[in-house]
Amino acid sequence: MNSILNEIVAKNRTALEEKKRIAPFDELAARAAAAPERADFVAAFRGPGVHVIAELKQASPSKGTIREPLDVPVLAASLKEAGAAALSVLTEPFYFKGGLQNLRLASETVSIPLLRKDFIFDPYQILEAKAYGASAVLLIAAMLDADEFTRLLDFAHRCGLAVLGEAHTESELELASSADLIGVNARDLKTFSTSLERSAELIATLKSCGKPVVAESAVRTCEDIAMLRAAGASGFLIGETLMRAADPGAKLKELLQCS
Repeated sequence: MNSILNEIVAKNRTALEEKKRIAPFDELAARAAAAPERADFVAAFRGPGVHVIAELKQASPSKGTIREPLDVPVLAASLKEAGAAALSVLTEPFYFKGGLQNLRLASETVSIPLLRKDFIFDPYQILEAKAYGASAVLLIAAMLDADEFTRLLDFAHRCGLAVLGEAHTESELELASSADLIGVNARDLKTFSTSLERSAELIATLKSCGKPVVAESAVRTCEDIAMLRAAGASGFLIGETLMRAADPGAKLKELLQCS
């Protein structure tokens, strides 16, 4: 794991211990078990056309504040109406200015599938995702070893959640490919630079995997979507491009018209 991931995970580990003290595991598990079922996340990426996970993202370590304020109910409704297949909700508070309250607000506003986008390293976080309305969670191969990834994947499935496994290098693909969907991130997690060409090369190696492949990060134009679709992507996780738009719903409609 590189230094920025180490820093993010370390800070969130400390915060998680306090959460566990306030709401013990068994108490949270009961809340998660009582949570309503959400729409099927994997099913949202079947069939023809451009399938977009529209991301509600207020900030990032590399770009600072992206959208202020982040009006979750208004944005969620607008992006759902524009045709989003699913929403991704950033819940990491320290570096992305997210929070579980945003996931709850989105779940109360729309019925489409929701992804909890965070740095997941503990089953407790998966219970939180379920309790606050997620349909799926993200597991990042760069920050988990094989045993950790498998343990969290299995626990998510027992909770009724799908898993998007994220890779950004060839060496991470095997681990990420054990998830329900495979995310290929264009962002180099060491330098935070992006390369869609590198993503396309990795995506092309997954054409026979039989699972939905989601291109993540740096998707801005119809040309980007066309290149990644040709490589084999069946979904696109788009955050900053939408969140910087004056009208995110209109921007999403524009991208969904890409052929």
